[in-house]
Amino acid sequence: MFRIPCWSLKIVVLACGCSGQAAQPPAKSQAAAPAPVAKPMGDAVAVLAAVPAPSIALQRVSSAPPQPSDSPGYAETMARLRPPDAVPALQALVAAPSDAQAYAQATLAYASTDVPAMALIWGMTHQALGGGKDDAVVAAALAKVLGERILFKRDPETDRGDYNLRLAPGQMPARQQADGSVHAPLAHVFETIFGTMVVGYRPPWTMEQFYDAVSNWTGMVSSQGTPLDDKLELNGWLVSTAKNGHLEAYCHQLLGPAFPRELNAYKAANPSALRAYKDYLKSGAIRPTRAVLPDDLVRVK
Repeated sequence: MFRIPCWSLKIVVLACGCSGQAAQPPAKSQAAAPAPVAKPMGDAVAVLAAVPAPSIALQRVSSAPPQPSDSPGYAETMARLRPPDAVPALQALVAAPSDAQAYAQATLAYASTDVPAMALIWGMTHQALGGGKDDAVVAAALAKVLGERILFKRDPETDRGDYNLRLAPGQMPARQQADGSVHAPLAHVFETIFGTMVVGYRPPWTMEQFYDAVSNWTGMVSSQGTPLDDKLELNGWLVSTAKNGHLEAYCHQLLGPAFPRELNAYKAANPSALRAYKDYLKSGAIRPTRAVLPDDLVRVK
């Protein structure tokens, strides 16, 4: 969780105890030009690079190799990334990493947990696989995450605005390997970086604001990359989809059922866009080789 004071244009990331200059509000999307607009990634890089190495000293024995050291509470936070009620859906996803239905069920299982970052990732992957009969319930689950876990409040007396982003539990846990590198769980790293994509958000959520956030995320992946790219195959697929001119249609197909008025307006103004996107999926759908998991470790330093 972290708060972003709007008046100071600084991001305060409580998850890892560091701050950086906030990204500027995302540019308004234009239906005629759905390609993503790259946003500076300096803030996200600074946030992740500043993740402190665990403070636990290594007890070395001359005959034993160096061992990893973990931040306080590491094991407890990692355990929270796999809620017991969601384990069956997680196991089904691991067993069938290219099954759209498995991603839909995992999305629903995680949308109401302390790890809704994974609901966003898996819900987006479900649609990237072509979606299916669960499109409407997946869209509703994603709308729930956006509306309940990414908040903005303004103090009427001071005009100060605060962001409250809660996509992963507690502070970001960290593990320092014997070579000095520091790794953190994928869910927390996603929370930290995605937070820089929504600085321009103002409630309530709309299709346009969601498209702006995804477009900015895709532009960042394309221009500078993220620490998640090696594990999160969705990132590369989003870049390809944007380059082929289908990112806006993808966002409407993904989240549109939860915003029917905006979806209908989009269909009326762009009668061929969704058809072209569906044709694109016949050969351009994502083909995951493995399921991305919330406790996958990502190098952040």
